[in-house]
Amino acid sequence: MPPPAFYLETSVWGSLAPRQTRDRKRAVQRLLRMLDGVRGTCVISRVVVAEVLAADPEYSRPIIEELESVMPDILPITSEVEALARAYIQSGALPSRRQTDALHVAVATFFQFDYLVSWNHRHMTRPMKRVQYETVNRLQGYLHTPVICNPFEACDELRHR
Repeated sequence: MPPPAFYLETSVWGSLAPRQTRDRKRAVQRLLRMLDGVRGTCVISRVVVAEVLAADPEYSRPIIEELESVMPDILPITSEVEALARAYIQSGALPSRRQTDALHVAVATFFQFDYLVSWNHRHMTRPMKRVQYETVNRLQGYLHTPVICNPFEACDELRHR
């Protein structure tokens, strides 16, 4: 059985930037060590890359270095992913200004990843958001919704495998 796939959206990588809290930075570094290809795999999308590259170089440099070190699989944004992201917004699961968040959830769902890892508690990891995504996914024909969790929870999942 292949190891579970963990999609790490941009807020997770952003924890590696300067001036981020030590607890978050350590949690993300621990998670990245655990995603060794045996216990789990690390995946991102072109959305993550674009958001990191758009940041101030002072903040993005350590993130880019870590991305180059980890070498996660980088997935494209397909027309199906874009359609699913639009469905999240049209349903009201996310406001229209949260297009990139919708794309993150859509990528993780479309490619059937096991986990979507985020620090975004307002728009991603809250229990009711999870239910909203699952509802939209089912209406759009996607029967699998990834487990949406923060890096602490992702580490716990990996520890107990």
